Amino acid sequence: MLPVYLLGGVLLLLLAVLAVFFLRPASSNRLLSRDVALAGRGRWSAFARWQDKTADPASHASDTVFILPDISNYTRFMTGNRFAFGHARHIVFALIDAMVAAACKSVELSKLEGDAALFYVDAGKLTPEQLGKTVIAIMSAFFREQERLIKSNLCPCSACTHIGDLDIKVFVHRGQAARFEFHGLVDHFGTDVIIIHRLMKNSVGSHRYIMVTDAAAGAIALPGSLRADRVMETHEHIGEIGARVYDLTGADIGELAGPAEVKREPFAEMMAKAAQNLGTLLHAARLRFTGKPYS
Repeated sequence: MLPVYLLGGVLLLLLAVLAVFFLRPASSNRLLSRDVALAGRGRWSAFARWQDKTADPASHASDTVFILPDISNYTRFMTGNRFAFGHARHIVFALIDAMVAAACKSVELSKLEGDAALFYVDAGKLTPEQLGKTVIAIMSAFFREQERLIKSNLCPCSACTHIGDLDIKVFVHRGQAARFEFHGLVDHFGTDVIIIHRLMKNSVGSHRYIMVTDAAAGAIALPGSLRADRVMETHEHIGEIGARVYDLTGADIGELAGPAEVKREPFAEMMAKAAQNLGTLLHAARLRFTGKPYS
């Protein structure tokens, strides 16, 4: 088994040497700008088509509960050289995938938002207890996957050695929103959609908590052991938003997450990251010599 690990180590070292010639430090914003621009064009053209077909979107508004888990410390985690960026992306995708799998057993995925995912469910479809269990399941999935990634890690890069720096906060809000579909995804339009996203910028000092707005208070029941603090957030053009914050900073993560399930051996995890490195090198080399991105 040892020669296999040595082979993997040599491969990673070779990729690192090649990186010296092709790569330079880059921020996540610059690397993602092209993808965001392309996605934006498709998104807004589809949105324009929806506007043409719907005369009065407000008349189709639904009473909806939104759940928005957001990864804390994401920006700092994603900053670094391109190899670290590729591994950081691999890690974040794994965490989000785990949360989506847990959430979609009871609610629907609307869209992914980089370091966050927006879920929705018709108000009244789930009991308050069921909705509370869904939120806890999302957080548990995050921590279980985080622990798995840490235990299976063999890479010394700045991203892989700081997986434990990532944390999770979840926002829950209820309100009226028009629902429409494009490119196979369901999106929402309305003031209450804006509210839940505005709440991501708030006065709470913790990086691990659940925030439930007053509008959603009757739709969710969280474990009685969680203590809530009353907060009032003020946002321009919206005004004051009352909410309760369940700070989980001192929570027993082992109890919350449960035992970690190692789905992938350390060597397989290392090879997946090596594939990320190879793709980054091919992209950089093709861009440098031909001016065209690798795809």
